[in-house]
Amino acid sequence: MQVYNVGVIGCGRIASLLEQETHRGTPNTHAGCYDHCDRTRIVATADRDDERRQSFGGKWDVPGLYTDWQEMLDTEKLDIVSVCTYPIPHRDIVVAAAQSGVKAIFCEKAMATTLREADEMIDACRRNNVKLSINHTRRWDWQFRQIKELIDQEVIGSLQAITLQYSAGLANNGTHYFDMLRFFAGDVAWATGHLLDPDALDPRGAGYFQFQNGVQCIVNGSTGGKAQHLFELLGSRGRITVDNTRPRQFKLFVGNKEEKFPEIPEEHKLNTTDRGRCVIPLSVEEIVESLDRDRDTISTGEDGRAALEMVLSLHESERLGNARVDFPMTNLDLQVLVRNEGFISSAVPQ
Repeated sequence: MQVYNVGVIGCGRIASLLEQETHRGTPNTHAGCYDHCDRTRIVATADRDDERRQSFGGKWDVPGLYTDWQEMLDTEKLDIVSVCTYPIPHRDIVVAAAQSGVKAIFCEKAMATTLREADEMIDACRRNNVKLSINHTRRWDWQFRQIKELIDQEVIGSLQAITLQYSAGLANNGTHYFDMLRFFAGDVAWATGHLLDPDALDPRGAGYFQFQNGVQCIVNGSTGGKAQHLFELLGSRGRITVDNTRPRQFKLFVGNKEEKFPEIPEEHKLNTTDRGRCVIPLSVEEIVESLDRDRDTISTGEDGRAALEMVLSLHESERLGNARVDFPMTNLDLQVLVRNEGFISSAVPQ
């Protein structure tokens, strides 16, 4: 069977360095998971930091080491490119990679800093027949997929409302949770929001989403770190809760009675977001399968854009005096996660 050649852009934490954190199971990074998968082989990487680049090459036995990612794309014959940088260059890298002849791109979240950038990324991949997958990890988590199945099977009746409580920036960590809201409830109709610290690089905040199917959702991303529930999904005859613990506790209630939430099969226990290693091995395997069978992954560029739009809608609502923001948003240039142009991560191998 074909082995796909991989290029990794950015040699920081999610690309490789998390493997050295001993409290985590391995593999837990893009490089670790490509190395784990017998259908992928890392042949090149690009990073401006000499120490990170050389360490990456030595650890993963990568022959092609580049300072400039464009040079890497121009020189190497790649099938898959992983974009492991901060969001600012995502648009330029993805568009260039799509035009270089690669077959698939695995891009870190947040997908982009503006909706216009996201649209250009999606368009470039569509025009060049490139699979674009966004690393919203919970889509590959077996337990979160079970929630989706329970909702679709109406085990808790029809889904009516969701509450989400957490404490972190809306764009960096919040994008994972917003992606799950849409995974559970579908597309959003409109939103309102408030930013707690609007001058921060990635503000925290709170808001309300009205979904097209009538599901209502309240989000507390300001002070939810000690909340009892990360998610609570309310149906017409039951509910599902995800407790904010490690490992997280998934609970199912039908009527007033607690039922047993589906137990994780042994082969999936390592592939969850908060125990064992991580779910990136599943995402890499699905990218390979998407190439083999010419189909999309479960986390497309369109899905990544939709999560970004949810984040940006709360920023837009704040900008408009906490007004209602209808979807699709018309402000395509509102920007999040903007660092100085010359920003380089300080994360180095230890």
